[in-house]
Amino acid sequence: MPKNKSSVASLNTREYDALIAVLIEARKEYGIGQESLSKKLGQGRNYVQKIEYKERRIDVVEFLFIARALEFDPTDLFKRFSQKIHV
Repeated sequence: MPKNKSSVASLNTREYDALIAVLIEARKEYGIGQESLSKKLGQGRNYVQKIEYKERRIDVVEFLFIARALEFDPTDLFKRFSQKIHV
């Protein structure tokens, strides 16, 4: 399978939807907007928007950085994700 097709397909799964939902919930609980979180992460202003709109896939390192920027324990956020997908 071509690289682009694979990465696009992985953005459109129930599991990835659950991961993004957890990150959005955490961001809202923290009380910060997309642009402000992007700035806090040292990224361009649309960084978080692209993640939340599933235009950009994140890896585990980025997950950790986002969790820490939101002052959440990454393990707790991962547990939330795991519960959403019933693993």
